[in-house]
Amino acid sequence: MSRLPLQDKSRPPPNEPQILGFDSDAADKAFEVLTASATRAVLSIIYEQPSTPTEIHDEVGTSLQTVHHHLGKLEDARLIEPAGVEYSENGTEMTLYAPVTEAVVLFAGRDVTYQRLTEFF
Repeated sequence: MSRLPLQDKSRPPPNEPQILGFDSDAADKAFEVLTASATRAVLSIIYEQPSTPTEIHDEVGTSLQTVHHHLGKLEDARLIEPAGVEYSENGTEMTLYAPVTEAVVLFAGRDVTYQRLTEFF
């Protein structure tokens, strides 16, 4: 089965960064979500490779319920998204999560800085 994410046409393509200005609502949500080290660990795993909750659970060593909690927070902040389905050895359907974009860039600056960043990427 392919581990490539399904693309949502309303979001930037996965190979383009999500650029968030410090004063944006999206940055507020990202900062709020990323204050927990466990949430950052889950996001790091997903950026390494799209993963199922069980795979993440195996890596972080926390309960599956806690993994689902962090996945929900990351999905609400639009940092990750469901990217497909995989099946366990016993046939259980599991959601595969992937990053929304290739990178998340948080910046402080003027609108001209934003323009430069978008040109750079």
